[in-house]
Amino acid sequence: MLPKHDQKLQEIRNLLTDLGQDLVTAAEKALHGLQTGDTSRFEAARLMLKNSGTKGNHIDNQIVTSLALFGAEATDLRELVAYLKATNEMVRISENIKAFSKRIHPLMENGACFPSCQEYGAHLCKSATVAITVAMKAFETNNKDEVEAIYRKVQVEESKTDDLYAILEKNILSELSKLNEFNTNHIQILSTMRKLERIADRAVNISKLLMFAKVGGELDVY
Repeated sequence: MLPKHDQKLQEIRNLLTDLGQDLVTAAEKALHGLQTGDTSRFEAARLMLKNSGTKGNHIDNQIVTSLALFGAEATDLRELVAYLKATNEMVRISENIKAFSKRIHPLMENGACFPSCQEYGAHLCKSATVAITVAMKAFETNNKDEVEAIYRKVQVEESKTDDLYAILEKNILSELSKLNEFNTNHIQILSTMRKLERIADRAVNISKLLMFAKVGGELDVY
């Protein structure tokens, strides 16, 4: 393989790692906002990801350029395809974080996010943040065993988000049943918290794509 191709691959990995760090930092800011009630953190999370779409497009262009200009071997071709799909998942995680931060802000400020909601929402956000953080580590290793271990760890966190969302949903529906009239805030909370669950789902997709890049097999994401 041409040395220039090796260099291009590393540049793409660096770009993906940088975007991944933005996602982790933004998720941590949102988590801090939920844990402390500091709603300014949500705006900070959104600002952190303001240019994520542009960064994603740039990464896609670099991948397409590499495919067009360099004669990638089968293994590297598989890696580039995985990176192309992983970039899309990362941009969608960014959109989930921004949407969550935008929607939870007013709900917390007007008191609609009651203590139980905020508590389980924080746990949910923490698991989603851990899922992203662990998934991003797969960009830093070429060891197949390490990539597979990362995938399993992300799956565990994703499973936690499913369980936490189910508990949160039960609590909110119980709270809603106590009211004498329909309250749209409760439904808004559920749809907002669903964004966190989707973040963990996409983190699983990223780790699965990177496992495909390093190990091979079938390309299978949802």
